[in-house]
Amino acid sequence: MPVIEALLAERGVTLRRAYDSTQQAEQLAAVVAERLGMAIAARGQATLALSGGRSPIPFLRALARHVLDWSRVRLTLVDERWVPEYDQQSNAGLLRRCLAPVFDQTQWLSLYRGVSPQHDAVQAGAELADWLPLDVVVLGMGVDGHTASLFPHAAQLTQWLAADCPDLCVASQASDGSPRLTMTGRALNSARFRLLSISGAAKLRTLCTALEENQVMRWPISAVVRAPMEIYYCPDDTQPNDVTD
Repeated sequence: MPVIEALLAERGVTLRRAYDSTQQAEQLAAVVAERLGMAIAARGQATLALSGGRSPIPFLRALARHVLDWSRVRLTLVDERWVPEYDQQSNAGLLRRCLAPVFDQTQWLSLYRGVSPQHDAVQAGAELADWLPLDVVVLGMGVDGHTASLFPHAAQLTQWLAADCPDLCVASQASDGSPRLTMTGRALNSARFRLLSISGAAKLRTLCTALEENQVMRWPISAVVRAPMEIYYCPDDTQPNDVTD
């Protein structure tokens, strides 16, 4: 058994490998749609928290093709840049474009409110409290080991990743100093099912190192890789363009 599979098996996590980004997107969309359907059948509604950036674009478009009662899906983001939705860097804007066939049918919870990062985090966190536990969370990971907008060596990272963190959403900063809003470990780890999507050998090496060292201040991703979770990996790390359909 390869090292990464052995490390994940210790945490009860499965690694699923795809041939390319298209297969990865289709596989990920299928399992998310299945889990949402199960939640709707069991509880009458489903909660879904997604990641932004360029990597999820094929997955988001594949997900939008699945037939679900989208009016019963409560949708939000695991993190957001502190910019309005019309900004090209907005994760909310990305979701609206890539999930265009279904987005307006969902019950949308925006992290960005436009007052201040701290105020918006408090408001979003208060609303998220009524959504816990989340049904499905889809995460990404940077080559530096960050996930959501929980970056290595952030001053309050240990608190934000703690199971008893009093906050569900906080104002953070990216490595370039730009303001972000992010769910905390308490919110992310509340999920009934989590998925992690990664592409490229460099990120697979990062994940392996993070699990081996298990130091959350250096590798925040290590705090959320735990059952119930599946990881979807493909060797192709080509980043798609975000173009309006």
